[in-house]
Amino acid sequence: MSIEEPQQDREKRSQALQLAGQTADLALLNAIHLWAAATTDAESACCEDLLRSKRQAVSSFFAHCGKHPGEVTALDVKSWRDALEGKGFKPATVYARISRLSSFYTWVMRDPALGQFITSNPAQNARPKCPKPYQTESSKALDDEQISALIRVVMERAAAGDVVGKRDYALLLMFITTGMRRQEVIGLRGSDLELRNDDLVVRCRVKGGDYVGRAVNEPLVRDALFDYLRACDRTNAFGSDRPLWTRHDRAGRAGAPLSSHSFSKNLKGYARAAGIEKIHIHQTRHTFARIISEETGSIVETQDALGHKNLATTRVYIGRIAVKRDRHSQQIISRLSIK
Repeated sequence: MSIEEPQQDREKRSQALQLAGQTADLALLNAIHLWAAATTDAESACCEDLLRSKRQAVSSFFAHCGKHPGEVTALDVKSWRDALEGKGFKPATVYARISRLSSFYTWVMRDPALGQFITSNPAQNARPKCPKPYQTESSKALDDEQISALIRVVMERAAAGDVVGKRDYALLLMFITTGMRRQEVIGLRGSDLELRNDDLVVRCRVKGGDYVGRAVNEPLVRDALFDYLRACDRTNAFGSDRPLWTRHDRAGRAGAPLSSHSFSKNLKGYARAAGIEKIHIHQTRHTFARIISEETGSIVETQDALGHKNLATTRVYIGRIAVKRDRHSQQIISRLSIK
């Protein structure tokens, strides 16, 4: 075997990712974009956020290792994993990023042209074990005092006339009173809402692809929403295909759809002002589940409110975040004549 063959193989691998006139870096970037688009549901409400997250994860790996995809080894992925953990990223985040890198390699290997030169997935053996579900800070429900303090902080900013405060107040109320997921709320468009008598009916595509409509009969939510739309002169967005929530900061294009990242950043600031050290948008859903469970004492009603298809999923939620209401101890003691 001649010593020239490895170099020839490297050149072939490099050329496999490139089109005429492209640099290797541009070719890799294009491959990442094609993979992200091919593995993301274009009709998903969180499509843009998912695409951004996927591209950033894989691009950051190649920026870290500085190698061609065909030259990457499991040790390179392990080095990246160590770097992420060293920066304080949570296990779920590390697992998600390496899983996306693994998905990229799986896609490349299935390509008729690229698969000839990239025949192994270096991320497969370097990926950590999947973290146990609902074990992170994002799974912890806020107690009544915390959620009340958080709402007051945002409400005060809204009452001061700040349009961002009005938007975030309406958003927070929507999260807390419906238990909807992050992208189900952030991705709402004007056409997803309808007024029926005094009820605000919200329709959205939920996890699993189904469309669900839910009535919100609390006037505070409806009033906060229309207060926000009036404040930014966007009442005509109601019933249209335009995004319901938009950006109003100087850093973003006026009228551009609000991203969940932007709201999450604001939420962390409100939480600090309310004396809450850590917060995650998904905690609003767990808080909703806690309150429904405690108010009704019924896991079936809680399952229905959350929209879970599997009762076991609801059990995981309320098993960790709620205290079952005592309905029987007094009757038991009375019956046994212990007092």
